[in-house]
Amino acid sequence: MPVYDQPRRRYLGGIAALLGVVFIWVGSSFAMNSIFGEQNYNKPFLVTYLNTATFSFYLIPLLFKRPPPKYTTEESTNRYSETVIADNQTIQETPNQMDTKLSTIETVRLSFAFCILWFFANYTTNASLAYTSVGSSTILASMSGLFTLGIGSVFGVEKLNTTKVVSVCISLMGVILVSYSDQLSSNPVPSDLSSLTRFNLPAPLIGDMLALSGAVFYGCYTTMLKLRIGDESRINMPLFFGFVGAFNVVLLWPVFPLLHWLGLETFELPPTSTLWFMVLLNAFIGTFLSDYLWLLAMLMTSPLVVTLGISLTIPLALIGDIVFKHFEPGFQYALGAVLVGVGFFAVNMDALREVEEETVFNDIEDTIQDTSYQSINSSH
Repeated sequence: MPVYDQPRRRYLGGIAALLGVVFIWVGSSFAMNSIFGEQNYNKPFLVTYLNTATFSFYLIPLLFKRPPPKYTTEESTNRYSETVIADNQTIQETPNQMDTKLSTIETVRLSFAFCILWFFANYTTNASLAYTSVGSSTILASMSGLFTLGIGSVFGVEKLNTTKVVSVCISLMGVILVSYSDQLSSNPVPSDLSSLTRFNLPAPLIGDMLALSGAVFYGCYTTMLKLRIGDESRINMPLFFGFVGAFNVVLLWPVFPLLHWLGLETFELPPTSTLWFMVLLNAFIGTFLSDYLWLLAMLMTSPLVVTLGISLTIPLALIGDIVFKHFEPGFQYALGAVLVGVGFFAVNMDALREVEEETVFNDIEDTIQDTSYQSINSSH
């Protein structure tokens, strides 16, 4: 295979992984919608807990990882001297690269700091599927990118401009239209969540509020993570997710008796083998496998391409609702979905432009530095 074909094949492989993620996420949403509704097993906290627990399987490779070789002082000195003689420029760059990569201990601390926020971002999104359609939940959950923009601008990690502000306004109009169209439906609220039924709110409106809450949690999570690590290349993502899963398993089990006592979610394991199969299959494929493919797609393409690609979940979820749920979207709903999609796409295209400009600027700066370095060496 020619060398110049390798980057292209790698990119196409990343796109294939991304498409797999899109289909798995939408399929997982329909599976949870069926578990909570048709199967009458409305236990979003338990399902999210099991989903998150699968992340701890990312830690299994650590059990088989060999520790780095230890050198004596004399061997270390010789290896360092050889490296210095081999390439002075590499010596200057290596310490900076090592400093930017988070250690295992730092990754563990970061996972501990963000595990609860990450859990509730997923819990509220999953819980929304008990009350509203997959399409509505997906549309409103896509607002997470816009919440990330708003929260990020407050903390100085995102830059606001006219395009982004207009995009946010367009998306908010779409959210209002989708939510208004949803609350006109007459879906019943699940009976086992009596704490919500007393507010006499339409079920789809409760679902929409939960989906938007998940988007807000996710916006907070991604913004705080960006503040702590800056660039995703600094962190070992499988290790990070692995400890997130482990910490959630250890820290959140006391919530089960609390929810049971408050009547928010009575503790009950899946009563049938069919339910067990659906819950576990969704946990391993809809969470563990899909997030692994998401990581591959991000590494083989770029974070922005993955973000843009995830927007494909919106039309796919709507098509699924129409085909499997016989849902007929009205004009307001369809217009709202289009507005949210347009706002989402516009924000990411503007971000793509910023990335390209930054890349060009960095290339010019590197060229100037290389030229200066060569001039200094030639003068000596």
